[in-house]
Amino acid sequence: MRDQLTDLIVQRLSESKEHLKKQFFAEHPIKVAHHFTLDNLLPTEIAEKIYASFPLPSQMHLLNSPGELKLKYSYVKKESTLLQDIHFAIQHPRVIAVIEEITGIKNQIPNQSRLDGAVSTLLKGYYINPHLDNSHDIEKKHYQTVNLLYYVSPNWKLENGGNYELWDEAIKNRIIIPSLFNRLLVMETNQTSWHSVNRVLCDAPRCCVFNYLYSEQAPRGEEYFHSTLSSFFNTLMRPRPEQKIRRGIAFVRDALFKKAWG
Repeated sequence: MRDQLTDLIVQRLSESKEHLKKQFFAEHPIKVAHHFTLDNLLPTEIAEKIYASFPLPSQMHLLNSPGELKLKYSYVKKESTLLQDIHFAIQHPRVIAVIEEITGIKNQIPNQSRLDGAVSTLLKGYYINPHLDNSHDIEKKHYQTVNLLYYVSPNWKLENGGNYELWDEAIKNRIIIPSLFNRLLVMETNQTSWHSVNRVLCDAPRCCVFNYLYSEQAPRGEEYFHSTLSSFFNTLMRPRPEQKIRRGIAFVRDALFKKAWG
């Protein structure tokens, strides 16, 4: 099944390559991370089987940082064969080669750690606040360059919430990308690629298979490092614009961090 999935993904990316390039490098009124979406990535019946293979929320880990992050997740190596197959198909060298052609980001490699790439489920009321991903892999050898997000919740609509958001550097303005069924979202990651997921408003779970790509080369040619594990303070997470008190606290927190760590 893994080879079949790889073939299907390569075919869909290749036949839409020029359109996806235009999407990725499009200029937006709001300056956000380069990205593209590809709908109908796989035949509908396969996408539905992937969704049906997701573990129950009660079987998944919970991340919960008050006011910032609520997420059910599970590493794919612990899950069904089909979830493992779609995970590894998305990061297959043939798929990566087409992603490189579209994005222009070269010398990318797939996840190297069991801690990279997983499946996630957001339930009603769950959300992820604006944040940056860690700049490097767990061994700090490679820069994270691209997020690959594949959504599999059937009949998902914008009004369901749980949609992806890309923010400008000031985290004041955003672009909303609906987490539609059978949609692949590819987004560059760098020093300013702020992103989030707005609150799930419906009873159905919002399910996603996610992968990361890495490279020895810094995304913009400038060396940098940031990590949620580099200090007591999580300086990679920001409150939303309407969370004014939390934004004030975050401002003080970041000032203390800069004073302490330079």
